[in-house]
Amino acid sequence: MNTDNNVKSVISIGSMLIIGFALFASFFGAGNLIFPPVIGLAAGKNWIMALIGFALSGVLLPILSFVAVVRSGGNEEGIASDMGRVFSFLFISVIMLCTSLLIAVPRTAATTHELGVVTILGDTEQVWTSCVFFAIVVYLSLNPSTVVETIGKYLTPALLIIMSVIIVKGILSPISTPSAGIPDAFRKGFVDGYQTLDVFGGLVFSGAVFAAVAAHLPGDRRAQMKMAYGCAIVAGLGLLFVYGGLLYLGATGSQTLDREMEHAELIVTLIDQLFRNWGPMALAVATIFACLTTAIGLTAGASYFFSRVTKEKLPYKFNVSIICTVSFLFSNLGISAIIGYAVPILVFIYPTAIVLVLLNVFRCRFFNRGTFLGAAYSTLFFGFLEMLPILGVKIDVLLSVMETFPFAEHGFVWAIPAFVCGVIGTVMYKGSGELRVASCE
Repeated sequence: MNTDNNVKSVISIGSMLIIGFALFASFFGAGNLIFPPVIGLAAGKNWIMALIGFALSGVLLPILSFVAVVRSGGNEEGIASDMGRVFSFLFISVIMLCTSLLIAVPRTAATTHELGVVTILGDTEQVWTSCVFFAIVVYLSLNPSTVVETIGKYLTPALLIIMSVIIVKGILSPISTPSAGIPDAFRKGFVDGYQTLDVFGGLVFSGAVFAAVAAHLPGDRRAQMKMAYGCAIVAGLGLLFVYGGLLYLGATGSQTLDREMEHAELIVTLIDQLFRNWGPMALAVATIFACLTTAIGLTAGASYFFSRVTKEKLPYKFNVSIICTVSFLFSNLGISAIIGYAVPILVFIYPTAIVLVLLNVFRCRFFNRGTFLGAAYSTLFFGFLEMLPILGVKIDVLLSVMETFPFAEHGFVWAIPAFVCGVIGTVMYKGSGELRVASCE
């Protein structure tokens, strides 16, 4: 293995930036554009607390999901492998379905239409936007060897330039000063961060991104890890900059704008007030770039997954076709409808994904298989309980009890049960066989 000095000499900063940009662009899609301004509008003067909450669930945890995949072997199902093969396959399959044909990819097409195409061409039918959008996604996804390079070298820089101009303008010439906002801004920021689907997204395309890293540094695991962490830092800083800017932009509109505005309408209104003539057009172009990069990354990642786990019984190209066809149908429901049916699904399984990510990031310390079993199953159970009221099943006694849990008011009702059950599982499993341990490098 190379020494540290040799490792540093073989890591290309240019390649790291390109792959880091690709990772950023894969994360930054429809939800990342439309949710921060809504959170900022609701938070008003409390926008910093909202940003902290959103940064935890929308920046830190997604980046850690990439790190978790890298540390657990470089493939998606590795993060749940210690839960058992059946659980791992089912859980990761649900995540893949959510981030491809059920929620995330359809939402990218719907956002492209409502924020991009309508601004440029005026009132047009969603179906025509979806036709062109998915034709491009299919074409680029069927050429997977060029996906990471195309996104990182060409599409992301254009996206970052446009978003930087919008954010800098919003900071230097704000619409107004933030007004009083909701008191639980941190909770709103954190829980709304679920809707970005970025923890899921990180699990979907991290395998492909790490494969690109490995291709640059074949045979040197330590160098691959170092470069992967560098790519994660590049992506994380990009996300934090854009999220912070968009969230603050929403907060500056809290004094004059209706807080019940639709997601797409809000950001269009904000950009229009900032730039008047060319601002909405710049937002439209940024939206198209952001949604295309995410849709391509998610489609390629999910297609690879189902191809690999079925041993090519579901071929890659077939998966791309199915994902894009079903996503095309769902995209015509529109952004609001997609967000609506996504909420209960995300409340149910998103916290469990968070727990599995964190356990894998720190797994080299003191965990055994019981840690995973206790923490993950308890989180899944409390996610199910939190989902019930959203579906209209309200059990007053149960809700009252859950409200007494520490951190429940911040959206972490599952946190203490996960910790306690993880400790219990660790103790009970101790001595019955240690799970494999990831490298601490």
